[in-house]
Amino acid sequence: TMMHHPMHLHGHFFRVVNGQEDYAPLKHTVDVAPMSTTVIEFDANEFGDWFFHCHLLYHMKSGMARVVHYEGFTLDSQLAAVRPSLYKESWYFWGQADILSNMTEGFLTASNTRNILTAEWEVGWQEVDDAEWEGTLTWSRYLNRFSTIFAGADLMGEKDELDKTRGVLGFHYLLPLNVESRIWVDSDGGARINFNKEFELTPRLTLFGEAQYDTHDLWEGSVELNYTVHKNFSLIALWHSDYGWGVGVKIPF
Repeated sequence: TMMHHPMHLHGHFFRVVNGQEDYAPLKHTVDVAPMSTTVIEFDANEFGDWFFHCHLLYHMKSGMARVVHYEGFTLDSQLAAVRPSLYKESWYFWGQADILSNMTEGFLTASNTRNILTAEWEVGWQEVDDAEWEGTLTWSRYLNRFSTIFAGADLMGEKDELDKTRGVLGFHYLLPLNVESRIWVDSDGGARINFNKEFELTPRLTLFGEAQYDTHDLWEGSVELNYTVHKNFSLIALWHSDYGWGVGVKIPF
């Protein structure tokens, strides 16, 4: 990968195969350097199940870990009873709300390992005759770190009236340079494509840009400057092609 990974095998000391023959170092943890392969060997003489993981804790907690299993080993009955619960999927919930002088937008998400339920909203009232709003409800299926497919509904209206409801089907794809893309087709025969990118200018200051083309509504775009005051609070300034300039706050939760 693009990072260092100090890999630790419990219960064993292993030889790092590095061309030094009898002088190969004996280790229980070895660093795997970026874009490289490291080979180890050890005597399989410690009967049992042994944890093998990256020692960067956030890597380990996010799943960079496996169990080295010896054939014929029977797990203790008390441990076997709780093992299924270790693999039980949990649902996680989070969201974000941007509250500005010209508009508000945000999302709510519930997700387990592969399934993602999302509700998004955008409401604008500046530089338009009546407040305009759009809400999108989707179910997404995570395929890999680059690709996610989704299906759902797109709702649009003005004030408290619902004007349009469309079914949508599409996918997310992570492009080179970490450009996020989203493409969908809808039940009215239209399509939408969206690109967005975040630039970290300083540890606290970021610039965000978004461009979107919809066959029904044509072009839309925005540029946002974000200053992080706290992990749960940011100050933002935004220009939106439909609703003009605005300032406000971003609240992730």
